[in-house]
Amino acid sequence: MDLELSEPKTLRSPFHRLSINVKMRRYISHLSGHSCSFPGCNENLTLNGASFIGHVAQIESSNPFSPRYNSNLDEDALPDPDNYLLLCPNHHAIIDRQPEVYSPQWLKKARDQHLKIIALVTSSPSAEEVKLDDNVQLSITEALDVWRKNRANASEEFWQRLLERCPAVLAQSFPTSTIKFGSKCYVGGKSVNNSGGNIIDFLYTNKTTGNVILIEIKTPKTRLLGKHYRTNAFAISEDLTGSITQILNYKEQITMEYHSLVRDSVTPFSTFNPKCLLVVGDIEAELTTSTKIKSFELFRNTLKDVDIISYDELFQRAQDVLEIMS
Repeated sequence: MDLELSEPKTLRSPFHRLSINVKMRRYISHLSGHSCSFPGCNENLTLNGASFIGHVAQIESSNPFSPRYNSNLDEDALPDPDNYLLLCPNHHAIIDRQPEVYSPQWLKKARDQHLKIIALVTSSPSAEEVKLDDNVQLSITEALDVWRKNRANASEEFWQRLLERCPAVLAQSFPTSTIKFGSKCYVGGKSVNNSGGNIIDFLYTNKTTGNVILIEIKTPKTRLLGKHYRTNAFAISEDLTGSITQILNYKEQITMEYHSLVRDSVTPFSTFNPKCLLVVGDIEAELTTSTKIKSFELFRNTLKDVDIISYDELFQRAQDVLEIMS
């Protein structure tokens, strides 16, 4: 999307605010569900479906006279949509009057939480669209059809159910022959009062050795990258790094508590430095430039203990299998 400044460069003053064009305002408003991003507000910012009363507020400013000034921002750079959030007039005034309370970090967190809620509401499919019967296994062909129709679904539970119904999709991710051991499996970590246990989304096992593979899933809408860090680099998203830490914690727990876990298991298994797989994001939808792809691949390929595969890559592998078989 080409989002350009709507006004030429001017001399900054205490009264100058960076202006963004109508196209970007509409984009940010649509992204935010036309509602206030301030936690607990969610005021509808359209009147009678036509008039718009929302304010597109800057999280950080390149103007030293504005709230939340950041000297590292380039005042001549194109506006970054991630640096704006949609607010009602009342909350816009509140955050600007108290920048020491409503810091950039606070506002970014509020924006991210609001966008996650909006994405979940707008992308949750109806019962007629999904048709995932918990008692019916799906073929790879059927699973591919569900993927194409529900690619924008931000419900982790939806994807958990789909991959439970068609375990063959995940099995294509490994070079060795594997079978599903279980889903929502306890891998240890409970305290003495029987609380705080760790639950992994899926466990698969090598058919020959019995060694487990830990699989954690997020959603196709989970962000892979964060903000534009430098000219030729993007930061990795907090959701992705947090997910990696989460699955590594599961690996540690199942290894440490292996003897007690295998004793209580009906089916024997092994934990010889088990592999971890994280299914997350949609590369084709999010990584739209070569710089974004490079940043993600440089990061992914440095990981030693966790393999990352995006949903579009996962289902492309399943599609490739079908084409080979046909």
